[in-house]
Amino acid sequence: MSFLYFLRGLLLFLFFLVVVCLFGQNRDSEPAGIMFYNVENLFNPEHNEGQNDLEFTPDGDRRWNRYRQTEKENNICRVVLFAGRWNPPVLVGLCEVEDRKVLESLVFNTGLQHLDYSIIHFDSPDRRGIDVALLYRRDRFSVLHAAPRPVIFDEDNRPTRDILYVKGMLDEKDTLHVVVNHWPSRWGGEMATSNKRKVASSKLANICDSVLKESPEASIVVMGDFNDGPEDESIGSLKGCLVNLADNADGDVPGTIKYRHEWDYFDQILVSESLLPCYEGCNLVLKNEKMKIISAPFLLEDDPMYPGKMLNRTYRGLKYHGGFSDHLPVYVELVRPPLP
Repeated sequence: MSFLYFLRGLLLFLFFLVVVCLFGQNRDSEPAGIMFYNVENLFNPEHNEGQNDLEFTPDGDRRWNRYRQTEKENNICRVVLFAGRWNPPVLVGLCEVEDRKVLESLVFNTGLQHLDYSIIHFDSPDRRGIDVALLYRRDRFSVLHAAPRPVIFDEDNRPTRDILYVKGMLDEKDTLHVVVNHWPSRWGGEMATSNKRKVASSKLANICDSVLKESPEASIVVMGDFNDGPEDESIGSLKGCLVNLADNADGDVPGTIKYRHEWDYFDQILVSESLLPCYEGCNLVLKNEKMKIISAPFLLEDDPMYPGKMLNRTYRGLKYHGGFSDHLPVYVELVRPPLP
């Protein structure tokens, strides 16, 4: 009997140690993961009035239904959990989501439901009805202000996605400005559409300049699918106020999107200089200056036509494939440097 009491006491002690290790960490030493993911057409099967979303309905070309929506949401959940491992991302920027309904289904009907994620989302004027959004863990991030910032073209009445701006507090200690983007696509040709992305770039620069004018050492994280690479003019023009971590990307594949045999970095994370590890006097910095590409084996598959791997997509053409996305997610971590 005494042995049983000893064994029970030992098990309770070990359980206590596990709880302390998992939940009793000092938040000052716990990294804050930030992830961005273009999830490629996360639609609900219902037609939203005024939006060109009939392709993703049960009678549409893609025969989109509730089962496929659920499978896609579970796939996205798997990616989020993989990115953070034991410490799920504090912030998850998303694009190509149709509405708040799919976001609520993602947060409350998958394995994310126990992680206390909340949603920031605004309907944008995009004709297909796809938007950007931000998920945040309420135990670590509190929202002070959130607003959509429209991108308006003088020469074209075809609307695009808004830029999402969020100001919040990380662990009730540090102010963090977060900007989520999905710039106009290259549909119609790269050169023919480049001016639209330059307009979006100018809008983003204005947002960041306004923040830095008020607080020169502000912590800013910009993320998105920019439909341009780091070498393109729309991205290069941001170097005056932001540092592009895609210039120092780390991953098993040389990009986040693949077209035929070529990879590119359309998905990027940029930060204000105050978040660089070498910057002195700030309470919040990057764990390192690399943007990590989440290239888990389940996100890729062998490319039958071109060398190497390709993205494991939801569709191949119009044929349902049950994969993840035509983009890879990107990830960084913020930490608080130890006291001297």
